[in-house]
Amino acid sequence: MGKFEVFKEISVGGLTKEELLKKLVSKNIQFNKYANLLIEDPSFVSSDSVEKIKLAKVNLVDLGLTKPSTYEDIVSKAEELGLKLCPLILAAYLRLEYLEQPEGPYLKVASPKVGNSDDYPRGLYLRHTDKILWLRGFCASDDWEYQLDMEFIFQL
Repeated sequence: MGKFEVFKEISVGGLTKEELLKKLVSKNIQFNKYANLLIEDPSFVSSDSVEKIKLAKVNLVDLGLTKPSTYEDIVSKAEELGLKLCPLILAAYLRLEYLEQPEGPYLKVASPKVGNSDDYPRGLYLRHTDKILWLRGFCASDDWEYQLDMEFIFQL
């Protein structure tokens, strides 16, 4: 596993997209318009089979980066260190299994870029703010630089 600890081990798959959404709604998870767009995207696919996936939570410093960096640079460094991108749908399963997320920072799930436009959501993140749990989508240009303390989820 390298130098990264297991943050969570979650089960991904086994539910249809509709079943997954019903579970999220039953837990009062909120969505923004970008999350709704990504949920409708063809890349948001659930498998019939269940897979156990070990996740690492890292910030840019954990990856050895010393200055704010683009998503491409973050992913490149993470992959160099043995971490892997997550399927887009993993964020929804993680949201269900991380109901105890502390209030505060965003937790971006590192996944392959969706769409070819800066106006189309790039991915999903989890947030707990004002006692509300969120699964949110975000947009960012290719040259957007993330701060050193931004936390990302990768597969181990």
